[in-house]
Amino acid sequence: MKFLCLFALTAAVGISVVALAPAQAQETRIFVDGLGHEVEIPVKPKRIVSLRGEQFTAPLVEMGAPIVASVGDVVEGVNDGRPVIRGAYELFHTTFENSDIAFVGTTHQPDVEAIAALKPDLILVPDFAAENYSRYSVVAPTVVIKIWSNPARERYRRIADATGMLDAFERLANLYDFRLGEARHLIEEEGIDAQDIVVAVAEVNGKRLRVFKHYDAMTAVLSDLGFSRPEVVDGLNGERLDLSPEQLQSIDGDFLVSSYSERRFSGPSELRANWDNLIPGWDAFLHAPRHNQHILIPREIMRALSFRALEEVLAIYMSNIVTRKFVPFED
Repeated sequence: MKFLCLFALTAAVGISVVALAPAQAQETRIFVDGLGHEVEIPVKPKRIVSLRGEQFTAPLVEMGAPIVASVGDVVEGVNDGRPVIRGAYELFHTTFENSDIAFVGTTHQPDVEAIAALKPDLILVPDFAAENYSRYSVVAPTVVIKIWSNPARERYRRIADATGMLDAFERLANLYDFRLGEARHLIEEEGIDAQDIVVAVAEVNGKRLRVFKHYDAMTAVLSDLGFSRPEVVDGLNGERLDLSPEQLQSIDGDFLVSSYSERRFSGPSELRANWDNLIPGWDAFLHAPRHNQHILIPREIMRALSFRALEEVLAIYMSNIVTRKFVPFED
């Protein structure tokens, strides 16, 4: 049976109203995704499938969105060997077992048949995994979200917009902004000029020394507080840059920030060993580690796209930079 449809398109949001349709039919609108697809999506999706844990599922859980499924991964020593939702597990202890979220394959191998069986009304896909877009879009309206090229807060807002959760996003954003305002007030009261404090975000992995201009909550909060970056980082057009060990001095500053992931990649001791192996004597050469001003942050917490992650990283920076005495860096 064919149903007649009336479409009332508004200039602001492009909403269409489906008339003379079954009771379960949804009000829809046009959404332009990160790859330029014009997708007709529900105004208020009820069965969302997320194909990225820390970037999609974590913020959807935080906002209370109706997620029916997510990808997950098995991590040795975590959750008794059962799949976990990266980011959502660490921040909110949300699991496939204690929620109504179904497991639909791993991050790099989503199960399209399992997704289809759940009859979703919206699928979220990261841009770097959009090669199967045509397969997903046959199952349900599919929206691609750009990850690295979008700042964290803008990315979060796009997800909230696509999933009809902007009200929840604004409530969470207002709370974070309040706490950020309190932090800035304390910085001012202490007579600190945040721009005078240079903070580098850098990590060593194997034979690679990488510095970051944008790295989720770690860099977002530094920018929110007004701290400066080393010139080599400030001038970047992209998100990150690989340097040679000989360029180590270019990232020197008051503080150095790195992330560790004890169960997934490497814990704090392994992290320092990586630095030692690539650049022997790095912690004596660089100002920050030489003066115990090297800050380590849990990677799975700060990588989750959420306001809770921003708040936790904000607390770390306030206690490790703002409210303690430190040795200033001098060129």
